[in-house]
Amino acid sequence: MTRIVGVEHESKWALDHDVAAADPLRWLDSPTVTGGLTGLSEPMTATQGVLYLDDRGRSLTTAGHSLRIAANQGRLAGIGWIGVKQTLLWEGRRDALEISERVDPQALSAVLAAGTALPLRHILTYGLVNGPLETAGITSQRRIKRFGRLPGDFPCVFSVDLVEFRLPAGGIEPIERYACFEIEVNQSSLACVQALDEFCDAVDAWLDRPRESRTKAQLAVAAVDTYRGELLVR
Repeated sequence: MTRIVGVEHESKWALDHDVAAADPLRWLDSPTVTGGLTGLSEPMTATQGVLYLDDRGRSLTTAGHSLRIAANQGRLAGIGWIGVKQTLLWEGRRDALEISERVDPQALSAVLAAGTALPLRHILTYGLVNGPLETAGITSQRRIKRFGRLPGDFPCVFSVDLVEFRLPAGGIEPIERYACFEIEVNQSSLACVQALDEFCDAVDAWLDRPRESRTKAQLAVAAVDTYRGELLVR
């Protein structure tokens, strides 16, 4: 069994989806990136389907947390994860606890029914949900990412994420699209977080827009609510 327990510090900025999809390297190769980071890797692409779970009252989503089941596609098909991301603080940078456990995609129903996976035990132990879980949103994401190092030699990963939101009831047609530029680190030393914040300040000046405060889970649920609301109006 493979488990990951750690922290994540991330900031992201919403992008125009069509513009980002047409040329994602425009952001990954920008002077702000190449001038602010070292040890840059070549871009790589990963595609993943994500199913977000929550209770009926959307306790997790409302609080900025997320419980997700992720299934890789392409050459990494057959590798799945169930994970919880618990937001501890958002002040332009999201500080979160992450707990993930690798699962066989074919065994997901059994894993959920058993409730013994560490992410599930965590949300129940700390009362992060109230009642049975259900599918709250679905995304399909293509992530074009690079690895690099912040000043001080702190590893980071940054990406352009191209996201399509779908209805929980199924269907392959997206109900909404979203894109963002994102950077994250997985250590919490003061020097590392300060280096991240300084880099993000440079990105703020470059993009001249506020940072995205919503999680992808919140965006996925909002897309579903908006779509259903539009159906009621028709």
